[in-house]
Amino acid sequence: MVTEPILLKRQEINDHAWNSLLTKSVYQSPYAYTGYLDCVSPNWQALVWPSTTQYKIILPLPIKKKWGITVIQQPLFCQFLGFFSEKDLEVEQVLSFLKVLHRHFRYISLYAFHPLQTNLLATILPSYPFTQVGLFSTHWLSLNQSYDDIYQNYKPDRRKNLTRAVRWDWHSEVSEDIEPLIALFEQNHAEKLPSGVHPEAYHILRTLSEYLLSNGIGRLLYVRKNGEVCAGILLIETATCGIYIFNAADNSGRKGNARSYLLNEYFKEKENLNLIFDFETPEIENIANFYESFGAKKMEYLTLKKNNLPFPFRQIQELRKWIISE
Repeated sequence: MVTEPILLKRQEINDHAWNSLLTKSVYQSPYAYTGYLDCVSPNWQALVWPSTTQYKIILPLPIKKKWGITVIQQPLFCQFLGFFSEKDLEVEQVLSFLKVLHRHFRYISLYAFHPLQTNLLATILPSYPFTQVGLFSTHWLSLNQSYDDIYQNYKPDRRKNLTRAVRWDWHSEVSEDIEPLIALFEQNHAEKLPSGVHPEAYHILRTLSEYLLSNGIGRLLYVRKNGEVCAGILLIETATCGIYIFNAADNSGRKGNARSYLLNEYFKEKENLNLIFDFETPEIENIANFYESFGAKKMEYLTLKKNNLPFPFRQIQELRKWIISE
C-alpha cells in the first residue's frame, strides 16, 4: 500500500462514500452501514484507505470509553465487522491496517471479523504482540433453493416439531411495535442470563428496531394464540441476507414451537432467492444444535483481543477476568 490507513472519528466519515463502498463490497454485511453503527456504537471510529474522502478499504471500529481509555468493543446486536473492500484483500493490505490498529489502540475488549475473512486472517492475527485470537461460529442457510429442498434438509426432529406447531393453529402477523417482543424477553428469558440484562441493551434494541423498520430493512413477526402474543422474532432483511437478530417466546410459544413456525414460514416465503440467512449463533451448544437442525452450515469467524494497558490497568483487568472465571 502506497499510503497507510487513516484513523477517522465518526464525524469525519463521509456517509455516502462509506455506504457506497459497502454496497459494492465482496464482503457483505448490514452491520457495517453508518446508520446501523450509529445505533449500536454511536462513537464508532474507522480506519480507511487510501484517503479521508476516498474509500477503497475500510475497517469500522466500535468504540467505548473505560477508565478514560478508548477501547474497541464488539457491540450488542453486531455479530461481526471486519474489512470491507471492492476486491479480495491481499495480505499486505491486512498487515498495513493491523499495524495502524495496534499503534492507536492498546486495549481491544473483543473485535470480530467477517466469516469470509477467516482463512486469510488465521495466519496473520496471532503474530501481533499482546493479542489473543479466538474462534467463534455462526450458522448460515442458503435460501437459493426450493422450499422443498430446504425442508428436506431439516433434521427429523425439526420436521416433527413443525408438524406439531401447525396443530397449534398459530396466527402470525407483521408488526412495527418492538415493545411486545421486549416484554416477552424480560418476562421469559432475562432472569435466566447469568449477568442479567443492562437497561442500555433495551435502549439499543429500541433504537435499532426503529432504524431497521423505518428503512425497510427489518421484519418484526409475532404469533398469537387466543389474542395473546406468545412469540416474536426480529429479522434484518437486505438484498443479500437475512439475520435472526432477536427473538423471545413465552411458555406456550416454546411448547408450540412458535419460533420454528415463524422461521419456517419465512424460509417458505424467501425460497429460490439469492439470500443467506444468518442465525447469529451464540456460543451455546443447544442453541447451535437448534439452528443446525434447519440444515444450516457452520461458519467460523475470528475474534481479536488485546491488552497492552499500562500498570496498573492491565493487572486490574487480568485480575477481574480471573475472578469472573472462578
